[in-house]
Amino acid sequence: MELNVVLNLVANALEVDENLITGNSSSETIEQWDSLGQISILAQLDDTYPNVTERIPQLATATSVSEILRLLTESGL
Repeated sequence: MELNVVLNLVANALEVDENLITGNSSSETIEQWDSLGQISILAQLDDTYPNVTERIPQLATATSVSEILRLLTESGL
């Protein structure tokens, strides 16, 4: 799993410029990453990797790019 893939996925889900998202971005640093933003990120993850949120339920509570990347990497994606 590459950081750029997750950055692009989060940016698309939150409908923000990809340049605003970094490996340190989180729900505390990106205004659009609220509860609806979280759902959008989960939906984007499932669109990209079918059923990934079922296979990795911890994604539902992941609140940072680095945490999402870690969970996806640990799962073998």
